[in-house]
Amino acid sequence: MPRRPATTSRELRASRTRLRLPARVPDHVSSLDVLLNGHRVWSIDLVSDDAVRERLDHPWPAPITPFLDGTARIDVADSTTGDVLWSTSVRFGRSERPVEVVDALGRHVALNKWGRLGKTFDGADEGLQQRLLDRLDVLVDLLHALGLRPFVVGGTLLGAVRSGHILPHDDDADLAYLSELSHPADLSLENARIAADLTSRGYEIVRHSNAHLQITFRRDDGLVDGYIDIFTAFFTPDGQINQPFHVRGPMRQDSMLPFSTVTLEGRSYPAPAVPEDWLVVNYDENWRTPLPGYKLRTPRATARRFRNWFGSYNFQRDFWEDRYLYDPTSGSGTDLRGADALLARTDDGDVVVDLGCGAGAAARHLAAHGRRVVGVDYAESALLRARGLTDDAEAERVTWLRRNLIDFREAADVIALLAEEEGRVHVLANHLLERLGHHGRATVWRTLRQYARAGSVVALVVDTVPDPEVTFRDPTTWHLTLEEIEQELAPLGLSLDGTTPLRGTARDDVRRPVLTYLTTAAQS
Repeated sequence: MPRRPATTSRELRASRTRLRLPARVPDHVSSLDVLLNGHRVWSIDLVSDDAVRERLDHPWPAPITPFLDGTARIDVADSTTGDVLWSTSVRFGRSERPVEVVDALGRHVALNKWGRLGKTFDGADEGLQQRLLDRLDVLVDLLHALGLRPFVVGGTLLGAVRSGHILPHDDDADLAYLSELSHPADLSLENARIAADLTSRGYEIVRHSNAHLQITFRRDDGLVDGYIDIFTAFFTPDGQINQPFHVRGPMRQDSMLPFSTVTLEGRSYPAPAVPEDWLVVNYDENWRTPLPGYKLRTPRATARRFRNWFGSYNFQRDFWEDRYLYDPTSGSGTDLRGADALLARTDDGDVVVDLGCGAGAAARHLAAHGRRVVGVDYAESALLRARGLTDDAEAERVTWLRRNLIDFREAADVIALLAEEEGRVHVLANHLLERLGHHGRATVWRTLRQYARAGSVVALVVDTVPDPEVTFRDPTTWHLTLEEIEQELAPLGLSLDGTTPLRGTARDDVRRPVLTYLTTAAQS
């Protein structure tokens, strides 16, 4: 959307911590876009919370602040009309370079409805929308062929009903199927069959839960070229419509069936019988008002219910995806002492599975010293970085495998490497276990038990003291004590052996990492 010149000379002020508007936002404006050097990076919702309109000071969202170093023209515009209300030119810090909020691939990104940075349609290439709709058409037909009842939801439905066009600030396409089942176990099995069918057809699937699949599409060079979410929708006997992970509320059956038809970019899609009723449950009564800064907030009771019913395989995935996508230095300080210890205990040609490999520094180190390596991580941005940093010689000895160790089905693929690989197979878990959370760790311990039983060397590097500024938001600040580890291992017939404190750096003095090995009771 073209931006018109600023309509007022009143001064907009900005620092590296906040943006200060010169006056109250006019009543007719429902949302503000904040642009840095012509690119939208953030939108402010003025409707969901009345107090926001009265506020002059707006702190920069935390994901944006690392980029605020250099020169910038800041425009604050009406999201609906594109009219620029206020502008200013500033320099953050000492750099003279223009500020760019971009990912590691140089693509402009903006804050999305989850409070994370991501690509949106208004910053993507012109063909992305059409490619995504082509893929959506195929998936609708495919789900029909599987005997399901697909319909569009979320931002895809909202754009169709509101204007007939894709929302410019959206970043994917949303599809659901209305199941005839209602029990979580039955729904989970149905979803597993759908996932297996899609996988057999070559689709790349990320399983967010047992009721939510995400299909990833890629360009020829391997970069992501869009996503389509497939959600499970179902009625429960209490009259609630459910669509994990977010939607749950009262809805009449005749508001859902028979399906109606909506038009999006000239294409027809199945939709709830009364789309407006669905959109109120999905969003709220303000769904007709364009709010690019709208934040999707799932009620706590709904989130807990769906996690208990269908699990959640996303724990801290967003943190790691963002870390490797937006921080070019991530992985550069990888501790290689666990890898060196494995080199001393293994032979040339042995296979090492590097669990939670990140950007692959330890995997490449092992490969450079004659080991064949399988690097495993659930963050695609980490594996993308790892592949980019791997030279041709290393690539002959390293395989990168995207698997989610929180999901026992994907952890089983890691166990299968014991049978698939020729020769001895060992494991390195370098600062994985203390950063995984207890649900994921329970699955990993069982995975590692299979390796220990097979006589593999299983090396662990763990921080035993938390960071002084420990926070739930940053898993790198977490820790596990040796006592906690032993308590978790005892019921599994496992124990630690050869525990050695790692010292030599200032960080070691604070975090007290240890190198240790996993062994079975029979071996000890």
